[in-house]
Amino acid sequence: MRHVIAIGLAAALLAGCQINPAPDSRFSSPIFTIGFNDTPAAQDRNRPPYIISYPDETMFFYPIYDRPLRSDLNLRQIACRRSTDGALVVSVRVQNLGADIIPPREQIYGEISSFRVLARVTWSSGVRQDVYASLPIPMGVSAVFNLDLGQTRYFAKDVTQIDVLVDPDQVVPDPVRTNNALTWKGTMNGDAPSCDVVRA
Repeated sequence: MRHVIAIGLAAALLAGCQINPAPDSRFSSPIFTIGFNDTPAAQDRNRPPYIISYPDETMFFYPIYDRPLRSDLNLRQIACRRSTDGALVVSVRVQNLGADIIPPREQIYGEISSFRVLARVTWSSGVRQDVYASLPIPMGVSAVFNLDLGQTRYFAKDVTQIDVLVDPDQVVPDPVRTNNALTWKGTMNGDAPSCDVVRA
């Protein structure tokens, strides 16, 4: 009797499911070249559908339904601290305000990550250095991550400007891109550097 009830419940659940095939034009390139075909021109032609959402509308990370992607990386705050050797370390706080999870994948800069954060540090002499950090795990919906970028080569006391940009390679399909950059300008105390900028 239990087997009959279990079979009946399974049949009822299967009767309510529907599988919608992906559009024919969705995959115009071979599946094995998607991770390596990441030039800007290739992204325009065949944007890799790598976003998953809840409720799940994907099959092995490929969307079943043709809808616009809804990612929104928000750079909420930047801060600074002094490393043990006197160099500068920039820290950032990033939040995903979109409706889709951003899973890690092979990026165009050679790492497997969800996205990258880049900071351009400028000293009083005009010397500039780019430091970055990447998130190697999935970025969930409304998740907040604090990342420490690589330390600079020179001392913190001569820094005059810091420009921070989230996803400089634009590998995440973010239709907003107005809240992913912050800039600090001023002078720093070499012993206790501070570059706190918080988005209002």
